[in-house]
Amino acid sequence: MAVVEAWFIGGPVDGRIMPVETTAAGTLPAVVRMPQAGMYVGASESAAPVVEHLYAQSDRWDGVQVYSYQGFDEA
Repeated sequence: MAVVEAWFIGGPVDGRIMPVETTAAGTLPAVVRMPQAGMYVGASESAAPVVEHLYAQSDRWDGVQVYSYQGFDEA
């Protein structure tokens, strides 16, 4: 599948341009789910559930698709 660069506004990846994979039809997804990543360091034996950050298509600037932060969804 093809990949297109998109600009993410708000949330944990604010201001980054990152690749977004297109659908089988060649269109960008309406919503991108970005799982929180990183290392776990804490007093508990296990980490909290993974949090997915949601970004929705909002605009197109100078030919670059823009996704805006919509909040998070605990998986």
